[in-house]
Amino acid sequence: MASVSSVEDVWTHAAELVRINDMLAWSKDNTDSFLSAVAIIKGIIGADIAPTYVLNEACTQLILIANDEERAILGDEYLTMPTGAHVRSPWVNPGEWPVSALDHLDSEAWAILPDSFKVWFGTSGIVCSMHADGRHLGAFLLCFKDEYVLTQPVREFLAIAGRILGSALYRWQMAARERELGALEERLRISDELHDDLSQQVASLGLRTEMLQLDLRAGDATLLTKDVGEVVELVTRLQRRIRHEMLGLRSDGDLTEGSLLARVRQQIDAFESQCEVPVRSELPTAEEADRVPLEVGMQLLRVLQEALANAYLHSHAAGVMVRFLVPKTKVRLEIEDDGDGFDPELIPDSRLGVRIMSRRMEQVGGKLEIAPAASRGTRVVAEAPLVSVRRVAFAMDDHR
Repeated sequence: MASVSSVEDVWTHAAELVRINDMLAWSKDNTDSFLSAVAIIKGIIGADIAPTYVLNEACTQLILIANDEERAILGDEYLTMPTGAHVRSPWVNPGEWPVSALDHLDSEAWAILPDSFKVWFGTSGIVCSMHADGRHLGAFLLCFKDEYVLTQPVREFLAIAGRILGSALYRWQMAARERELGALEERLRISDELHDDLSQQVASLGLRTEMLQLDLRAGDATLLTKDVGEVVELVTRLQRRIRHEMLGLRSDGDLTEGSLLARVRQQIDAFESQCEVPVRSELPTAEEADRVPLEVGMQLLRVLQEALANAYLHSHAAGVMVRFLVPKTKVRLEIEDDGDGFDPELIPDSRLGVRIMSRRMEQVGGKLEIAPAASRGTRVVAEAPLVSVRRVAFAMDDHR
């Protein structure tokens, strides 16, 4: 049996929980410190292995975090798992309490698990949820070779451990999202400066070209040589700037490899199959979708991913409707779910998803609106012009 078996034992190991919390709070290497924390819990309980699964950003898959020994035991088949089959009752419950398979061997939830999963998870395996800020983040699994009975003191101990691990995961994820938001805002600032600088350089090149024409008419070889040198320098600087822009577009292009319509369908199909939430869709033709500028398409894909994840994770939707419309002058993406719904004004500041989606649309001259759906649930609408923001800037400069 495990070493934690009574209320007294739980408090005996309270110091270990404090040590785990401190380790996760101060460590610079997230993965190593996380695995060390899980190893401490596994040792206290007396489990044989303790693989951990963390929800990916799109909430479509659970990603394995484990040491080499545990990875070898689970095999390549369980490096990831679909959320639909595993993030469900009773393994995930409203109170986020640990759940033992031993208490549910006669239930459908146990019957639908793959036989290969049951081999290493065992009939006494325990699912310990990790969560923070009302959000389910994944679970660590305690697996035993022999029968193990989950007592209430152990359940309470593991619940605390799950909250500590979940809080650490949440801090790391929020830090990553803060960096993402900061990078988006910095990119927007640099983009504005870059466009201004390009416009100035193009205008300066035009003036120098006019000077060259005057030098030719005047037949002044000295001034002509000087102005040619300045034109060459301006062209060189302009080439560097344009190359910088093209590299940025190429980076965005990696995110939208293939046609935009194919990527939208891919995201919808992945969400539907992994999360087991049906999606109805209204999509444009391939020709219509091809009219969407590359940078706009990339941001719309990110908004779609975030909105679908929110529909599954926060709204607990039973169905989703996706409309991707391309009228004459703009592109419009609508994601509407039939879930619990929410008041956008009551979203806590810790939830960065809405802010990031808004920033993404601002980058391409668009906007984002989130409101309750007509009947219930939530409706996300992202719109952007089909005319490239960059082309508009140059057109304005041309008419000055």
